[in-house]
Amino acid sequence: MCESTAYLITPEGERKLMEYVVDVVPKDNGRLALTDILGEEKIIEGMLKEIRLLEHKIVIENIK
Repeated sequence: MCESTAYLITPEGERKLMEYVVDVVPKDNGRLALTDILGEEKIIEGMLKEIRLLEHKIVIENIK
């Protein structure tokens, strides 16, 4: 399987945003569209910090 889990890094720590993510698409104004394997989409304000393919982990940093 090639799905990953997306996490948001904030000053308070790391929190899980979405599991089974298959697409990450940059949008305007510092937003990212995350889509899971079932087609559910979340729009997140943040910056892509890293993708760890072997760990199936997407790390997004809060930009506020």
